[in-house]
This record gives sequence, structure tokens and C-alpha cells, in this order.
Amino acid sequence: MIAVVRTALLQCIAFGVALAVQSLLPLSTAILIWAASLTAGALAAVCFRRWWMVLLHASMPPMCMLALVGDMPPWLWLVAAVLTWAIGAGAFRHQVPLFLSNRQALRQLEPLIPEGAHVLDLGAGTGTVLAWLARRRPDLTLAGVEMAWLPWCIGWLRLRRHAVVWRRADAFAIDLSAYDVVYAYLSPAPMSALWRKACAEMADGAVLISNSFGIEGVPPQKQYPVGDWKQSELLVWHPKSHLQQPPRP
Repeated sequence: MIAVVRTALLQCIAFGVALAVQSLLPLSTAILIWAASLTAGALAAVCFRRWWMVLLHASMPPMCMLALVGDMPPWLWLVAAVLTWAIGAGAFRHQVPLFLSNRQALRQLEPLIPEGAHVLDLGAGTGTVLAWLARRRPDLTLAGVEMAWLPWCIGWLRLRRHAVVWRRADAFAIDLSAYDVVYAYLSPAPMSALWRKACAEMADGAVLISNSFGIEGVPPQKQYPVGDWKQSELLVWHPKSHLQQPPRP
């Protein structure tokens, strides 16, 4: 809810700035919309610092105007709604958009997984991580879960020739006790819930690896910079051993 309020507030500020400029200068409606768009994009760059959020906020004002004056057929809105749900079901339930692990992250992840491990990719998207590991680590037992229909279908097509258990389900409904390594590339919002689940279900010696997103109040036991333009890093915890550590004085 905080993210939704922040997003709405950012757009309101952008339109407020554009209206203030219009009161000082004789701007047309089109220029007003583009001024609001540029302002929203600049504010998003400061507040979110992720390229897709900047693009989303910068495009929102002109898209709203196009929707109002573009005389689009009604069925187009239904198609857009269905596609949005098919791609971003995780964003609606757990505030987890579709993130895809890049090659740098995959190269860094591969040697971190012990030989013969049972690996689960939570929120596996289009199966990128599992397809990579299936080709390069035949010693691993691989499984993935994705809730959104369209990424899951793409993943099913990619993984159908590999020995991978591929499920369409809510990641937080999966029992983690059978896995030696759990990999997640989610978002900041569900990380605390994931940590509680990992501590309750994962076995002794099991490893939780998060791409980029940390857990509030729980520093990672190891960090591995990915070396990409996003300054990503792999964060590693051993939940059971972390719980057994004595409290700091």
C-alpha cells in the first residue's frame, strides 16, 4: 500500500509542477502533458532508481491523455487488463513484478550451488535460471514455481525438454523443507515474509539466495557482487544457522 500511495503522490506532484509552469507560461495542453511526463520521470529516477519505474512514470501522463482522447475500441481495455493480469499476477498479490535474472547473475549463482543439491527457484518468471542450470549443472535436481500465467507458459515451453519440475502456484504456498537451495528474485516487499517462511521450513544447512533484495534487520552472511549496470548482488543466508547465532552484545 505504501508503494501505491507513493506512486500516486509522485504523479500528483508532477501534474502540480506542470500546472504551476502553465500558470507562468502560455503552454498548450500537449506541452502541459509532456511537462508532467518529464517531471514524473525525473521524480521517479530520484525516488525509485530503477529504469522500468522511470519509464512507467514518464509514460503515464501521455498514456492517460491518449486513453481519454484516442477513441479506442472498448475491447482493447479488456485485452490490456487480461495481459496485465497474465504478466503481473505476482505484483497484485505480493508486490512482486516480473524480474529476469541476467547472465552475470547466473554466472555468479552457478558456483554457489553445492553439488547434487535440490534447488527451487521461487517466482521463477520465464524459467531463465532453471534453463541455465539445467544445461550447465546436470547434477542438480531443479524445480520452479511461477504464479503469472504468461511467464509460466513461456517457462513451460523452455523447460519441457529438461528434467525440471515446473509448477504454476503461489510461491508462498510451497513447502521449502525439501530444498537445499532456494533462489528468489522478488522485490523488497515480501522479503520479511520469505525470511520467516525460510526459518520455519528450511532444513539445517539449506541456503537462501536473493538476487539484489535484502531482508530488513537481517544482514546477509555473504554477498557476491554481480558486476552488472544495475549494481546487483547475490545475498546469501543459512536460515537455521543464522537463528542459532548468539545475540550480539
